[in-house]
Amino acid sequence: MKIKLNGIEFDVAAVDARTREAILGDPVIARAVWRDVYVWDATAQEGKHTGPVTQTGAIPLANGISFYVPKGDGPAKNESASKTSGERFLKALGVSSTLDVLKAMARLLGMPQKTLPKEFDALKPVASFKLKMHVEHSVLQLRNASRNLQAYLLVPGQIGFHHEIAAITDQPGYDALIEDKPELKTLTPLFLVPARSKANREMRATALMAQTRDLAAAAQGKTPEELPEALRMRIGRNQAELRMLAQVAKQAGQQTGQTRPAATTV
Repeated sequence: MKIKLNGIEFDVAAVDARTREAILGDPVIARAVWRDVYVWDATAQEGKHTGPVTQTGAIPLANGISFYVPKGDGPAKNESASKTSGERFLKALGVSSTLDVLKAMARLLGMPQKTLPKEFDALKPVASFKLKMHVEHSVLQLRNASRNLQAYLLVPGQIGFHHEIAAITDQPGYDALIEDKPELKTLTPLFLVPARSKANREMRATALMAQTRDLAAAAQGKTPEELPEALRMRIGRNQAELRMLAQVAKQAGQQTGQTRPAATTV
């Protein structure tokens, strides 16, 4: 697969597991993977978002970019080389910041949004809490060999919400609620991010198929009962996302006169 940014053509490829984990482990990127999105004050019966939201109250799910360069043969980041790589990439594209690149990627891939899930509303009368959002990204390499340009693109594919109780304001009410709905204690609603453009579908599918092969290799020789729960769940989520992407591609193939995707809400 190839894409063009400001007239420069880039090959798009999946990355290996070690590179993916190194990029997602970067402290800057990690802030986009796990973030606080909402707090609820049960005493005041008021809630507020703790990050950017749209006019309709939805959370933008932005793409990300990294100029990661490893230090030697290990996964550690070479800060100086990564900085230089980023500067060369921006200069070649004729832009002044990574924000300009991300705006171009948003035009190509779309900018999905996510409203807060309603599943936690039952807690509002009895407890103050915080909501955290986890975003699972597809990671892809953008490379132009002739110009020696490289970057890594992060495309949101799966999101989940987790809550942390800050204070229980009505203990009897909370106990009764948990007795009636024990799943609230460990509730983690998960959602797949819709793919509204061909480029978005193909990039995510490329990354997911490579990642699924890595996961299958890790699971080889083990029975379902022997697989770690985290690995089993990751395989299941990836398969679900791939099925969704395939279904969207099939539907898109049956339509004509497609237009550029607008902002999408999950």
